[in-house]
Amino acid sequence: MELLELAVILAAARIGGYLASRFNQSNVLGQIIAGIIIGPSILNIVHSSDGLEFLAQIGVLLLMFLAGLETDTEELLSSGISSTTIAVGGVVLPFLLGTYVALFMKASLKEALFLGTILTATSVSITVQTLREMNKLNSREGITIMAAAVIDDVLGILILTGVTSFITGKGNLVEVIVKILIFALAVVITGFLILKFQRNFYNLMSGTRSATAALVFCFLLSFFAEEVEIAAITGAYLAGVLLSNTLYKEKIIKQIESPAFLFFTPVFFTNIGLKADIKTMVSGIAFSLAIILVAVLGKIIGCGLISKLFKFNWRESLAVGMGMVPRGEVALIIVDLGLKKGIVSHRVFATSVLMVLFTTIIPPLFLKSIFKEEAGALK
Repeated sequence: MELLELAVILAAARIGGYLASRFNQSNVLGQIIAGIIIGPSILNIVHSSDGLEFLAQIGVLLLMFLAGLETDTEELLSSGISSTTIAVGGVVLPFLLGTYVALFMKASLKEALFLGTILTATSVSITVQTLREMNKLNSREGITIMAAAVIDDVLGILILTGVTSFITGKGNLVEVIVKILIFALAVVITGFLILKFQRNFYNLMSGTRSATAALVFCFLLSFFAEEVEIAAITGAYLAGVLLSNTLYKEKIIKQIESPAFLFFTPVFFTNIGLKADIKTMVSGIAFSLAIILVAVLGKIIGCGLISKLFKFNWRESLAVGMGMVPRGEVALIIVDLGLKKGIVSHRVFATSVLMVLFTTIIPPLFLKSIFKEEAGALK
């Protein structure tokens, strides 16, 4: 990756974010559209590369880590039952709808099952940034979305393992469950130890040491999350949650926010647009549109309607459902795995990329509108 390309990406991201904010839209939307414009789809100035992917990965990890740091843990724990139920609805319905629609559109059984699996994914990094901009990350809807997304990730991995085992005859679902349980236990024990001994290290955490230690912890937990086949972003979010009640919380946020939002996260969101080659995707547009519709409705109905059971009003329920719509890098990782294993075709791969693009762009637009209406109703 050349320095000139990086300069173009940062400039385009800043301009895109500024223009989006002028139209009362999320900066995220502007940065993604900026990536589409400077990428292969239109101007063909910049292309995604391994170096850019690495910077983007750092960006999304820092974004989720900061979201964890800013999470109200009491609210998070109190939403356990509702978030679990919402997560189940947001996994089961998209899986069933996606599989059925893919079969209806003449896909093979293995492709249909795998496409259904792709649609179970949720990547709330887009939602997190949108909620941050509106100061709604610690709202009831924001807390529910974050908790449900963590549970959704675990359920999605179990479905992926089960489907892959069924198609290929390989894989061990019990082994995956055991690893996830061990990881969860380790996270709980680590959280207890951090809170118990934090005062012992208070004098050592002067200057930038606390931020450095926090970043080491974030990347380590992200690594171990990937080792047990959970998304790295889930590990980063949990690392933030574990540090959210420490004495160093505000200092860590202050020191990490600037580099994260000035450099790394704009690269992440712009890179999503760079990977969208619209010319290639429109060839199977009918199939793609059907899958996109299922992707959006599956989460809105599966998560949003279930929210009503837990005394959310219609506007809050729609916000929860819409907040769970983005698929992001989680879906891309799954479909890339399917392509490498020979389970899905290039048509399904292109459709999945287009679906990720649409489900990334749509939520910020609707969430802005939903919370704007809510603010107007309260006046």
